[in-house]
Amino acid sequence: MKALIALTFISLSLPSQAALKGLLEIEPVVGYERVMKFEPTPHSKDRLTYGLRASLGVPLLALEAEVTQAKDSESFPDEDLTIKETSNTAMLGLRSRIRLGSILSFTLRAGGHARQSEVEKTQAGVTTTEKPAIYLSPYAGAGLGINLSNRIRANAGLTVVFTGKPRGSDREYRPTLGLSARF
Repeated sequence: MKALIALTFISLSLPSQAALKGLLEIEPVVGYERVMKFEPTPHSKDRLTYGLRASLGVPLLALEAEVTQAKDSESFPDEDLTIKETSNTAMLGLRSRIRLGSILSFTLRAGGHARQSEVEKTQAGVTTTEKPAIYLSPYAGAGLGINLSNRIRANAGLTVVFTGKPRGSDREYRPTLGLSARF
């Protein structure tokens, strides 16, 4: 969260936004999902994610930085178990946007990802907290943008974080769908 505050402060205190016009883009990142899972037992999982993404450079090649915080909540009613996880992530990499005419654009991104989390488990009224080690991993993604007007664009993308975790899948998929507005 400190990185999110720092990125916001830096972006708002730039000396001359006129000199960076067209070179700096700042986007909010907000998402919510609720899924029903059936393994190991039927249960629900909620996730709220928020943060900022900034890119600096020309559309063909730009440096990108992203900081987010996510809050997960998983309930296992049959076991009287609730698991809550708060994770802070930072991503630093390169982004390339290729225009395919005046309406479509295609984006590629890749770089490094860092994640720090805290897991709180409550079972039968007893709460335990665990702080796993920070882990670093690469990420890669692609996206498609459709200009709906001069100022509004619809965006869809998929970013894959290659976690390298031996248990379960070693890839974390992050699909996105949203709108962006230019002011």
